[in-house]
Formats: sequence, structure tokens, C-alpha cells
Amino acid sequence: MGVKIRERKMAGGEVAFYIDTYHKDFGRFSQKTGLQANPKNRKEFNQIKAQALDKMRKIERDFIRDPAGVFSRKAMIGDDFIEFAKVRAEKDHYPSYMNALKYLQEFTGGNVSFGTLNSQWLERLKGYLLSIHGLSSNTANTYLIFVKGTIRKAYKEGYVSEDFTNKVDGIGKQPIDRHVLTFDELEILSRSKCNNLMVKSAFLFSCFSGLRLSDIELLKWEKIIIENGQYFLKFQQKKTSQFEKMPLCAQSVEILQTVQKLHPEFAPEGDERVFILPDRSRLGLILNEWGYRSGLSWRLHFHASRHTFASMALSSGMAFFTVSKLLGHRDLQTTEIYSHSNQKDQIKAIQGLPMLLPALSEPQDVAISLMTTISRPEQILPPEPDIAPKAGSIAAALEAEGEAIAKALRLKKNPADRYLFDGREYSAKELAIAVSKDE
Repeated sequence: MGVKIRERKMAGGEVAFYIDTYHKDFGRFSQKTGLQANPKNRKEFNQIKAQALDKMRKIERDFIRDPAGVFSRKAMIGDDFIEFAKVRAEKDHYPSYMNALKYLQEFTGGNVSFGTLNSQWLERLKGYLLSIHGLSSNTANTYLIFVKGTIRKAYKEGYVSEDFTNKVDGIGKQPIDRHVLTFDELEILSRSKCNNLMVKSAFLFSCFSGLRLSDIELLKWEKIIIENGQYFLKFQQKKTSQFEKMPLCAQSVEILQTVQKLHPEFAPEGDERVFILPDRSRLGLILNEWGYRSGLSWRLHFHASRHTFASMALSSGMAFFTVSKLLGHRDLQTTEIYSHSNQKDQIKAIQGLPMLLPALSEPQDVAISLMTTISRPEQILPPEPDIAPKAGSIAAALEAEGEAIAKALRLKKNPADRYLFDGREYSAKELAIAVSKDE
């Protein structure tokens, strides 16, 4: 009984290393280490042999502790790693995972056994990714991270005997241009025609909430709650798995009301999801066309909304820690008590975000504004709190001007708390804009 290393001469002159295991009750089996070297290069040969011996000792330790467990791997090591990676990619369904799987299949020819996997194989894969024309080093590193993570998962489940991923360095990241929308650009986008109103709403909602696309896709109406007049989202972030209770600003609430109005068109049979979005490739095309129509000099992508939220939040004077919490980052080493005590600051800060001006003319599109009144089921969106505009903001100035105009014209508010002027109903802010346009 025992575990031994075996050298096998190959046709090309190299020597391949195998590990043979024998037990009187379980039998014997041999497994490839995936390591081979030319004996003529003694230095390299000795280094590779040392790696094979390390593998053997690891199996030997496992053999002494649990021989049955070691022999249970016999059925596993011949299994296809590509199929294992495919299951993981399809389960999580991240686009980057599916792309990584495509290149992994190209590199291996479509299949590779677990027994073949080792640090040398992973180094070759790394070199292959770096050699692909048009693939940035950042993207190549993302794909390498997926493969490493899949190998670690295989190790935990007993398909490979060693986690060798830490022996292969990652690919150095290059600085990237993080596209951020200015508030003027965001204003233009909100007024520009988009071929899919649900995509438009989802993007603008992310600009005012900071949610990732993966969280936007999973968001359900039941996660929108109200406590003491303040709207919150309660959800678990898909990327970090952290549970969050995020306060929503008034603009986000109005966008949700607009989405509620769109639901009969996008989900005629009903759907628990808030945003009914197309697949990501189609979504990307819609965003690109919308951005081009709005005059952007760069290709609009969904993650720009998250960057925009962070920029607006910090520009509004929000503390860095508060922004970090709202974005769901876990980089800052904080305790749960700090998170709990900071929620009042989050609510105060989130209400300080700027607001889009209303579009009073009939656009080709649905304008996202705080002046839109949407009928919706009470169980989904309760009556919104009365949120006063921030002092010194554009909205506050418009409201003051509108009230002055209404007083000068001796206009009275109707039961809906709106002014009737020239045959139409206006809020104070809408009235100020309407009159200024006529001058």
C-alpha cells in the first residue's frame, strides 16, 4: 500500500510524471500530474520533478488520513473540466463568464481532463489569453480570474488534488477611462428619444441609485419598502452577496412610478421584476444608439450610470464612507455598528442629489421627471413622502418663481394641488418653465 511517483519516457525525449496509488482494499490507479520535462536540461527537470513530488506528498497525506476519499477521485480525474466550467458559467450567467468559456474551449480544443490541470497548464492559458488580438489585458485578466475560480471550486469538490492557482500571477491591470456623465449630459439623455423606455428608465434609475446592472435585472417590487416616509430598497447584491437597505432619492421614486406605468406594455401577463430588460447584447445596442442620439462622444454603456451616481454623490458633498455604503462596496474595514449609525447620513445625503427638470412639451418619448403622476397599486408603491426641494437647488428656485407667477396671475390651486393655466394643469415648477418658454 502506498503512493509513488513514476517517470514515463515520451516519444520526444521528455519524461512525464505520474502518481501511482495502491491499497489492498480499494485497488490501484494511476493519475497524470500534467508535468513533464527534458532530462537533458537538468535544472528544469529537477524543478519539474520537485513539483511532481509535492503533488505526490499531498496525495500521500490524504491517503494516510482517508484512503477511501483518495480513491473516490479516481472517477473524477478523468472528467471534463470544460463541462465543469460550462455549468458554472451558465449558472451565474455573467457575460464575462460566457466569454471566458469560449476562449477556454478554443485553447483546449473543447475538452481537458481534471488530471491534466496544473500550474504549467494555467501559465499556458494565461499566455494564450494575452496573445489574442483585440483582447485588452484587463479583459484577459477577468477571464483568467474565472478559470482560477473554477479550478478552486473543482479543488473544493475533490476533482483536483491541489489548488495551484496561487502559483500563477494575475495579469496586470491597465488604467481605464471611466466614463461619467455630467448632470447636463444626464439632463439631455433624459429628454432624448430612446428606442426602449424600460432600458431608459433602468439606466436613469441606476444613475440615481448606483445599482449594478445585475442587481437592476433581479430587482422585484416586493423589495421596495417605505419606513417613516422614506423609500428603501431591500436586496442582496449579486456580486458581493451582501444584504443592503438602501435609501432612495425622490428622483428614483418618480422613475419607479414611470416604470409602473410601462409594465402593462412590457409585461402584459404580469411580472414580479421591476425592470423588464432585453438580453445584454441588445441592451448594449439600445444604449449606444441612445447615447449617439444624445450627442455623447463615447459609447454609452450601462456601468457609466454607476460611475455617474458616485460622481454626483461626491459632488453633492456626500462623505466618502457614505458613498461607499450606498454603492455596496466592501473595501472599507468597518463594523456593523458604523453601518447602522450612518443610515441617517445616507438618507440625508441621498436626498441632496440634483433632479432632472420636467419636459412640458409632448416628446416622442416618456420624460423622467418628478412632475409625472403615475397611478400604481398601493401595495407596490405607497403614497410618496412630501420631500421639499433642497434649498439653493434649481428645483427650489423654479418652485419659488412659479409660486410668484401664480400669485401675480391670481391663480388658485385645484384639489390636486396644481394650478390651472391656459387650459392645462401645472405644478409651481412647471408653471415657471411654461411661462419662461412663452416669453
